Amino acid sequence: MTRQREEDHGAIERMIEEQFDPPLNDRFYTTYMMFYCLGTASLLPTNFFTTATDYWMYKFRDPTNEFYTSENRTTLQAEFVSDYSIVTHISNIVFIVLTLIFIKKVSMVKRIVAALCGSMIMFFLTCVFVQVNTDSWQLGFFITTLVIAFILTGLCAMFTATLFEMVARFPPRYVIPIVSGYSVCGVFAAALQIICLSLEASSNTTGLTYFTIGMFFIVLTLTAFVASLLTSQFFRTNLRKEVEESMKTKVTKRAIFSLINKLKFYLISMFIVLGCSIMIHPAVTSLVVSIEKGNGNKWNDVFFVPVITFFVYFVVDYIGRELAAVVKKPSNGIVILIVSCCRIAFVPMLMLCNAQPRSHMPVVFDKDYVYIIFIVIFSFTNGYLVNLCVIQVPTVTTKEEKELSMLIIMVFMLSALGICSLLSPAMVKAL
Repeated sequence: MTRQREEDHGAIERMIEEQFDPPLNDRFYTTYMMFYCLGTASLLPTNFFTTATDYWMYKFRDPTNEFYTSENRTTLQAEFVSDYSIVTHISNIVFIVLTLIFIKKVSMVKRIVAALCGSMIMFFLTCVFVQVNTDSWQLGFFITTLVIAFILTGLCAMFTATLFEMVARFPPRYVIPIVSGYSVCGVFAAALQIICLSLEASSNTTGLTYFTIGMFFIVLTLTAFVASLLTSQFFRTNLRKEVEESMKTKVTKRAIFSLINKLKFYLISMFIVLGCSIMIHPAVTSLVVSIEKGNGNKWNDVFFVPVITFFVYFVVDYIGRELAAVVKKPSNGIVILIVSCCRIAFVPMLMLCNAQPRSHMPVVFDKDYVYIIFIVIFSFTNGYLVNLCVIQVPTVTTKEEKELSMLIIMVFMLSALGICSLLSPAMVKAL
């Protein structure tokens, strides 16, 4: 009876607060746009690191050999991508565990600011190394780069976990700019790559451009976040009210498993969609070249992969995410799961396109337009289904479960990306 009275008393207090202190509006959508910046910044560091392929190949080349191809790459060139992948996966796991351990001991604001400041420092160090001649100590630079990648990826993981925890304290629609920000980051990186290719910039210039712009965007995001804290009453009020409510909620193993059971269809669907995407893109799709490659046409030889495989992919993925926020259908978890399972068919279909080199599987779809159609549908369904799953979560959870549900979603997303990305090398070898 005492507990029931306390709950009734709390409900009456909330009604009085809402009557005399009505909800604030997000004036000029500044907080909404700030979450867009935060969502983009959460993946931008790792995206820019992996996009600067020419720069890394130049740094780890044989200085005595002016020209290099895929056949005469050095050991460091050949091992960089795989070693980078291993290091970043370990970093993701380590920092996610640390974040979950210290989630109640270090405030969200401190974690966000620390992650952004740390990322900014890592980008600055990377920019410095661009200007340093590392030919005489390539192995040392290789190890240093992997250490920077470990720290940078870990900071991104901590940042992402905190971001999902934070957005749970705002109206449900505010999760949309975060997940859509991932696609914006991909579009940004792909567009920058196309511009650098068009200008025929040197490897060092390209690398410096990526890392300088990345550092500038991190500074911009940090500025926007601090400005929101200082000037946006909407941002501060939502953060403060929900903190007070979340402190009353105890997280138990039973509560976690109960919530996972509620969300099971959406979580499994999201795992399947993201898992299929990371298995095949970009490991396999980046190997798909135009059928007409080698005929001297710049589109086929230079721009086909960056434009179709990356720029078009992320643009259509973004369209899918935004459309899901408007349509919000289907809402039934079982239907979403069935559609997600059907999407698995695109994995072998994309592998049967003109991915080179290949030794085992034949090229079945030998037309460029077929591959383009596949990549458009594949990317659209990725964005649409992932956002749809995230959007449906508030409809099946209570207000008190919002924060925990967002953390569970984040863990499942990173788990899908981490586990299934380990299958990417097997997909490439199967070609």
